[in-house]
Amino acid sequence: MRRSNPTSYTGKKATQDKSGQARFATSDEAKLGVSTSLMISPSVLDEAVESLITDASTTEKGIARIATDLEATTATATDLIMTPHSVGLIAIAGSPDWSETVKGIGQIATTAETVSLTLDNVVITPSKLGDAFAAPAAIGSGTPAAGAFTTLASSGLASLGASATIVTGAVALSLGADASTGTINMGTGAGARAITIGNITTTTAVTINSGTNGVTIASTGAGDITANAGDKFVVDAVGTIDLNSSAAAINIGNDDVDQAINIGTDGERTITLGSSNGACSLVLDCGTGALDIGTNAIAHSLTLGNNTGATAIVMEVGTGNFSLDGVAGSTYTIGSATTTGTISIGGTAQTGTITLGDSSGINIVEIGAGEGATTVNIATGATSAKAVNVGTGAVANVITIGSASAGALTIDTAAGISVDGATASNLTVTGASEDLTLASVGGSVLIDGSEADAAAVSLTASDAAGGITATVGTGDFNITGGDLKLNTAATQIHMNGGAVTDFIGQGTLTAGVLTILNTNIAATDKVFLSRSSINGSSALGLFTYVITPATSLVITSVQAGTPASTETNDISVVEYFIVRQL
Repeated sequence: MRRSNPTSYTGKKATQDKSGQARFATSDEAKLGVSTSLMISPSVLDEAVESLITDASTTEKGIARIATDLEATTATATDLIMTPHSVGLIAIAGSPDWSETVKGIGQIATTAETVSLTLDNVVITPSKLGDAFAAPAAIGSGTPAAGAFTTLASSGLASLGASATIVTGAVALSLGADASTGTINMGTGAGARAITIGNITTTTAVTINSGTNGVTIASTGAGDITANAGDKFVVDAVGTIDLNSSAAAINIGNDDVDQAINIGTDGERTITLGSSNGACSLVLDCGTGALDIGTNAIAHSLTLGNNTGATAIVMEVGTGNFSLDGVAGSTYTIGSATTTGTISIGGTAQTGTITLGDSSGINIVEIGAGEGATTVNIATGATSAKAVNVGTGAVANVITIGSASAGALTIDTAAGISVDGATASNLTVTGASEDLTLASVGGSVLIDGSEADAAAVSLTASDAAGGITATVGTGDFNITGGDLKLNTAATQIHMNGGAVTDFIGQGTLTAGVLTILNTNIAATDKVFLSRSSINGSSALGLFTYVITPATSLVITSVQAGTPASTETNDISVVEYFIVRQL
């Protein structure tokens, strides 16, 4: 089957006046612009328009292009069309920039330019003005002026560089009223300030509250902290109340006001005054009024002092006298725990009477009656003469001195001892199993037997374990007119030896020489030497000695036949005995 030609016409052809069949013009046919029987498509029409219509000029109509902004502002093209926008650009480009003295073209400031407050050639709109106040720079940094506000808020640091007065009227003034944790400082700068809070008008009140970090009031240097109250001053706490001073006294009630001071007057409390630290002391003073301690009508124990270390208690009294009294069955104990201390009754210049046991009843007065090795001294002072009376009342007294137990009786005198009795009285001084001592200070103890008997005076300790002790000071124990004899078998002389003050001892030669230090030795002393052991010596010499008074005794072993040569091989043990010649 034969195809038809797509460009062939089978029907009536269309014209401008009649309908019928028609074909689309080609691009070239459209560009010629002469056919009246062809149709034209939009695409071909576009191509044909540029060919059929010439470019517009200043003298002819035609096709023209709209100028770009750059082409409009450069003003060089003559064949372009200007839009209103381009016309505006040409007008702006040709106008001057505005200033404070010249009209011209200006710019609206951006938010950043508005907030920075640095440009002087832009305009701020009402919207941007709000941005400036939302993030403002410092206000009043030049010459500040007054300002009034109904509400003043700051989310950051707010500083007032001069004096400020805040008047609240009838409403509250709150500082730090939010729930933030920032510190609130008042007057913390380095300047010397007077800071006043509150006033003294009628019902004005000042309240300071604090959480667990407490309240601190500090004053440095010579500044004082003063608190005055027109009525009560109350300090109360659940915990401890501490009142301290690091460099001065703590005064309570030190002004001249005649009012009572009460401490711990209610509640069951333990009240402590003073401490046990170092040289801490406690002073209780009073005027002409009484000083009462524990005088309320309640049975309790009252303790003064303790028995630790150098603890001391001094109780003094004037002409008002000293009274220590109790009920009928009271017991008074003084020094029950004292072992080596001293208990004194009576003053060093006492002129009155000290009475022990002044009772009309049958009582016992005991002095030194304990079980310890007690020394009882009566009238032992060495300044003034004393009269000691024992049992001098006009009654039949029985006086016993000493006991039959192992002990000692010592009678010392400087002016003599007188023992007297009735016509038929006997005087017996007996030491059954004790020591009997007769002593004198600065005088003599004279025991004289007038009988013409070789044994007129006999000192005898008849007990097998008895002894007689004669004690002297720095003086000598002299025996005049006879010999010192040891009449009993198996008796001997005992001496202390070995010390630098003793006259008997032992030493070992070193290379034939022995030095004995002795601070009591004299030049006239006689020294008796003997060898108690050769001590491994390979040679033995003869002993010689040299005395340096009050210093030493030097013993030398010399070679036999050669007295000037020391026998250095002699290391014997030497015994020495020193006797002083009168």
